[in-house]
Amino acid sequence: MTGLFTDDAGNLSSTRVLTAAIVAVVLFNWTYATVQSGVWQPLDLDAALALAGALAAKVCQKFAEGGRQGADQGPAWDD
Repeated sequence: MTGLFTDDAGNLSSTRVLTAAIVAVVLFNWTYATVQSGVWQPLDLDAALALAGALAAKVCQKFAEGGRQGADQGPAWDD
């Protein structure tokens, strides 16, 4: 389970932890509202934007990390 929250270097990734926390809270609130009302509740716009924002931030951070790591390693054809 801890492998889910570590980056490629083996360090704990705070972005992954924050993304997982946001997803867990939004899904918990949505599930609670559905169970409490007894009727399927659609995911409202605020919750959908929170999920999209958290996942987009993680994707952008991953691409930024990939750009830095690629610069340190040099070209792939230089073996």
